[in-house]
Amino acid sequence: MKITGISEETGQIRIEVAGCNMRCPYCVHIKQPSEELSVERLLEYAAMSSTEDVYIAGAEPTLQKDLIPLIEGLHKTGKRIILKSNGMKPDVLKIALPFVYGFVIEIKAASDDISGIMELTGMSEKRSKKYVSLLTDSLSIANNKWLRIWIRVIPEYVNSDTVQRILPDLEFASEVMLYQFMSNPDFDIPFMGHDSPSPSVEEIEELAEIVLSKVAKVRIVGEGRKHLLQRR
Repeated sequence: MKITGISEETGQIRIEVAGCNMRCPYCVHIKQPSEELSVERLLEYAAMSSTEDVYIAGAEPTLQKDLIPLIEGLHKTGKRIILKSNGMKPDVLKIALPFVYGFVIEIKAASDDISGIMELTGMSEKRSKKYVSLLTDSLSIANNKWLRIWIRVIPEYVNSDTVQRILPDLEFASEVMLYQFMSNPDFDIPFMGHDSPSPSVEEIEELAEIVLSKVAKVRIVGEGRKHLLQRR
């Protein structure tokens, strides 16, 4: 399996996986160096830790042929697994379903904004339309478990208008995370003229209030701050 990093922090083992089926122009992950590690080696690393939680993310873990053997192995040892995905491989999520505690699925933009999705993902119009269909299937599968919807707030694509149009996709989410674009240099490359954290955390809080009409919990991450808002 191609890995860009493995670490343990804040009570969680994080396995960062290389490779992606998107070419998002703001993403740092597709350019990161990687190394090949066997499932056996990854399981050995996890076994040495008393930490129960394992978060598998990256670029896109579902592209790795060894993902399911890894998840099955971790599950057998009693680890609680959360799998992050862009939603383009619902067939893999379906296979993973019995072995994971939950999913983190990223939503890029409103599903009716095909031109925006094309700009955000570097994909063709045909592929972007297919992505919307695959994402719908993935959300349907992920709704059977704990589910966090991860939204990178780039103002041109995620704002008070578009969030209203994203709401139907959030109906069964356990929580939504709104991430302030460019607030973590490990995640983002400047894009659309944004080279510093944008929009403001206050503006994101306004978006969170809209989301709370559909979802009970919204996490806001930005400018070194993390806080949780809950429906009153």
